[in-house]
Amino acid sequence: MHIPQPNLRHQDVILTLFAMYGRPTHVAIPVASLVTLMGDLGFDSPGVRSAISRLKRKGILDSIRDDGVASYVLDPSMSETISDGDERIFSESRPDSGGLWALVTFSVPESQRSIRHQIRATLTSLGFGNVGQGLWIAPAANLHEAQVVLERKGLGGYVEYFSGQYMGDEQLAEKVGQWWDLDELNSHFDEFLSFYATIAEQWRARSEAEPSDAAQITQEAFRIYVPMLTMWRRLPYLVPPLPVDVELTEWNGDRVRAIFHEVHRMLSDPAGEYVDNVFAGGRRN
Repeated sequence: MHIPQPNLRHQDVILTLFAMYGRPTHVAIPVASLVTLMGDLGFDSPGVRSAISRLKRKGILDSIRDDGVASYVLDPSMSETISDGDERIFSESRPDSGGLWALVTFSVPESQRSIRHQIRATLTSLGFGNVGQGLWIAPAANLHEAQVVLERKGLGGYVEYFSGQYMGDEQLAEKVGQWWDLDELNSHFDEFLSFYATIAEQWRARSEAEPSDAAQITQEAFRIYVPMLTMWRRLPYLVPPLPVDVELTEWNGDRVRAIFHEVHRMLSDPAGEYVDNVFAGGRRN
């Protein structure tokens, strides 16, 4: 089976490996295992070791000796950030906000433009749309996450939060098209679709063909799953967290989510089995 490999940064793939397999069961990942796994995905050893060093300097990874084996663990400061992302990344459905919307507004002195930019960037990254000058919107189910993230960044003191119903006469789908630039957001899904739109069908055909060596199957699953998860990790933050009753035409967000979860269900277990075997070998070396 031909396994396409998207052009991904070393650091992003390494973070996926630690986020998926470095907690909680496999706290420490041997350096040898990282090099092997990244090699399976087409990354050479010097580039991998350089990326690991950069992540260590940034305070994302910590080096340790695990039973005498050179290994790395996620820095404790990263645990909360990664855990916060789990629900959005792996949730199969949009939360039901009961028809309520969250509104966020902020007031920042002109002398603190950088803070204004940080708030805008944070709200955008959390999937909020822009209603107008200084007013941002998302379904109410996303309000708590916004409060937590903005407070953690020290920005909460500039922000006010509200929740309410939309009372306009216009179709809500039309307003959504004004609050979010759906064409631009759709463009972010193009690369994912080009690699993975047909991968579930191909994998089913692969599994229905003549039985293959189990080790080969798990390795192939790993080579598909980890790059796909790396690409997907940022996309849920670009998908507007729209109410379940809002139907949009020419919108690929729901399609991309469905593809990810289908492939996730098929490949996460065999990919994890392959990683377990590589980890076991790395700890013996």
